[in-house]
Amino acid sequence: SGTGKTLIARKIGKILRGHPPKVVNGPEILNKFVGESEANIRRLFADAEEEEKRLGNASALHIIIFDEIDAICKQRSSTAGGTGVHDTVVNQLLSKIDGVEQLNNVLIIGMTNRLDLIDEALTRPGRFEVKLEIGLPDEYGRLQILKIHTANMSQNNRLEDDVDLEDLAKRTKNFTGAEIEALTQAAISRALNRTMKFT
Repeated sequence: SGTGKTLIARKIGKILRGHPPKVVNGPEILNKFVGESEANIRRLFADAEEEEKRLGNASALHIIIFDEIDAICKQRSSTAGGTGVHDTVVNQLLSKIDGVEQLNNVLIIGMTNRLDLIDEALTRPGRFEVKLEIGLPDEYGRLQILKIHTANMSQNNRLEDDVDLEDLAKRTKNFTGAEIEALTQAAISRALNRTMKFT
């Protein structure tokens, strides 16, 4: 986590000029009441289905992003008896994905850190068939992330001359984008506290 999957998914949505993406955290779909988890899946597609019926091909693109999809789409064989809530959620999602072939206005993006846990039926052709691995940023990537999170300070001449972003990029090997952001925020907070003590 923290590698920028959600950010990339949102950017894809912006590039495609669709409706603002619906970002759903996988565990939020699950509900202790019988049938509610499946109903939550159906509700996610309701707007797209209604708009497609009303406007046909003129309907704008609806983007549904499932973060931590492994939480709701585990291999159905992984639950004893195959009757658990995860199984019914997978079945409901499969029926919606297969039904999406008639809906030209839906793009579904599933994000996970554990592809091995996802039910194989979801990764067959016509379903989640395009897979992108988003790994940790390399040194150049870390430098770009540091520049993004210090841009305002640089533009306002508030970044000290002795701050060496290239050195920081080297020292932050194995950091995720989120961890680099947290590092810069912590440094800013510390600098502000130090400034306030002297004033």
